[in-house]
Amino acid sequence: MLVNEGRARQAGLRGALFGVIIAMTAQGAHAAESSAPALADAKVSVDFAASRGTLFRTERFNNLANAGAFAEQRPADVDFMNAQGLHGAIYRVWVRDSVFDPATGKYDYSEVSDYLAQASRLSDALLVVLNPGRMMKAGWTPAQMKPVIRRILKDLKQRYPKITYVEAFNEPDYNFRQQIKPEALYSYYVPYYEAVNEVNAELRPAVPLRVGGPALTMLRMSWLKPFLDAYKADPSPAKRLDFISYHAYGAFEFGSLTKAHFYKGDPSEVAGQREALEAELRQRGLDTSIPSFIDELGLYPGPSFDDPKDPRPDYLRQAAGVPSLLYWFMQSPRNVPFNWVLRHFKEERKDQLVSRVPAGQPIPTGRFTPYGNSLLMFSKMKTTRVAATSDSLKQGKGVYALASKDATGASVMVWNYQHTGATTFRTTIDLASLPPSLRGKPVRERVFRIDDKTSNYFADPRTANLQQVAERTLRPSARHVETIDLGPNALELIVLEPARAKSR
Repeated sequence: MLVNEGRARQAGLRGALFGVIIAMTAQGAHAAESSAPALADAKVSVDFAASRGTLFRTERFNNLANAGAFAEQRPADVDFMNAQGLHGAIYRVWVRDSVFDPATGKYDYSEVSDYLAQASRLSDALLVVLNPGRMMKAGWTPAQMKPVIRRILKDLKQRYPKITYVEAFNEPDYNFRQQIKPEALYSYYVPYYEAVNEVNAELRPAVPLRVGGPALTMLRMSWLKPFLDAYKADPSPAKRLDFISYHAYGAFEFGSLTKAHFYKGDPSEVAGQREALEAELRQRGLDTSIPSFIDELGLYPGPSFDDPKDPRPDYLRQAAGVPSLLYWFMQSPRNVPFNWVLRHFKEERKDQLVSRVPAGQPIPTGRFTPYGNSLLMFSKMKTTRVAATSDSLKQGKGVYALASKDATGASVMVWNYQHTGATTFRTTIDLASLPPSLRGKPVRERVFRIDDKTSNYFADPRTANLQQVAERTLRPSARHVETIDLGPNALELIVLEPARAKSR
């Protein structure tokens, strides 16, 4: 969860979630202390002849924190991510309504000018969160808000043409719950779609603006249903809802200990969310193909944690837990899950780049956390997804498998999400129906690994970034079998390519 109101809202979030966080921390710490190491067998079966369509490139959908977060590091971060092959398809960025001064009527974009220029170098398209926090809390009406929203969008689109998506609000079910009821939220969305339509008509950009929301803290039906009811009832022929957005950390009520339920205990719980959303759209006669932008997700909402004394185990849990959430969202082609976040402005467990160092030491650039390395691991996958199943994945925990192929070879990514558990899986990976280009010919096999000692800055900063742990040449038949040990929250990638092929 990123807070556009900065430290003020962060303090509020800490207070609201304090009881929840303490409870979840205690549960996580107890599990970690009481779990004894265990070894179990697992089997992963891959059928390269069974295509599952184009692999969704999860690593290319990402977030930047707000403009003030790690601004000095950002130019180098952009260069590094691009050099690593992690240029974005869509990056989510933040613009506050404070760029407008109601006392003078002037607009000042200096706080976001470098930020948006750098983000434009990092991604093919930008999704701008334009959260009307100050206007809402000052009691402005939708009619009063519209000309401000319109002017901001017009100015930004002209200056930064890669801005393609406009997200109305950020977590309004938390931010604005004191100002409005759920039934009123849509009335504050109307100025957004009207402004987008008018800016598109005036500027006629090569890539028009699209608009959506409402970026709820979760798929909270008590807010989403009235929003969709009002959208259906809106008589305007120009109304539009190009995407529906929400966040995926868990199902909880702010400040309520008894109702807290985070997805880190079972990431598969998110698997049915798209079906539930489409049922609501269908019930109202709305387009069921509207995509879901799950543009924040992870194990640790707000300032939460599992290990209160040592964040290093939590970094590895995040590295395996986020891919697990992504895996379940990837089961529907209408889900668009985003990684969260390159560098978090406050909470280290969300970082993809190493951002927290002892006092007096410079913040490094070009150093991935284990979670950041998982993005790089995903980027080495091939382009066509194929069937891959695991016999040791139960209630969202255990061995996950993702496999793909294309003209350049084949790839298999496996990981053992344990959260605070301690089971190691001796995993047999059965690769069936290998592509003809890999059969009976010299094949270069490369293996990459992330675990508590490998590709882990917090174990050894010298080998922080993704490590290749093995390479050999083999001559497989149509079937090839590998056996590996996957420790708790370890990830491994196997890449098979013709021996003559150049590595990516």
